[in-house]
Amino acid sequence: MSPRPRRVDEVSAGGVVVRPGQAGWEACLIGVQGSWSLPKGIVEAGESPAQAALREISEEIGIPLDRLRMRGPLPASEYAYRREGRLVFKRVDHYLVEVDAGTEAVPQAGEVDEVAWVPLAEAPSRVTYRDLRAALTEAARVLDEAADRPPP
Repeated sequence: MSPRPRRVDEVSAGGVVVRPGQAGWEACLIGVQGSWSLPKGIVEAGESPAQAALREISEEIGIPLDRLRMRGPLPASEYAYRREGRLVFKRVDHYLVEVDAGTEAVPQAGEVDEVAWVPLAEAPSRVTYRDLRAALTEAARVLDEAADRPPP
């Protein structure tokens, strides 16, 4: 018998934003109150998770939407937290998003304290929350696999 699926009270979307760097792919991490994570936010009414991911990434790290290229879905995160004493079950849909080499990121005032481009291989050990490691690891696998394929 398979476990009963958890109800989801809140759905967010965001992603692993990567750019080519001198020594390989770099991922953009956001720092909020001393914790390092990935840009994300609530999926609004009428928005798909992919649309929300691009909007939230653009807002949180200051990169215009037209410079973000969606590469595809990554493993989602699921967790629970308490808000005003109530347990909230949350799912975050992650996507792989690419920007051009040299693209700068700017933290969203009032939401994000700092941003950092780090080598993608180091990113899983730099994030504060374990649930983000699967998305980062899969992003690296997808990019490595694409690099190994001959051009069409």
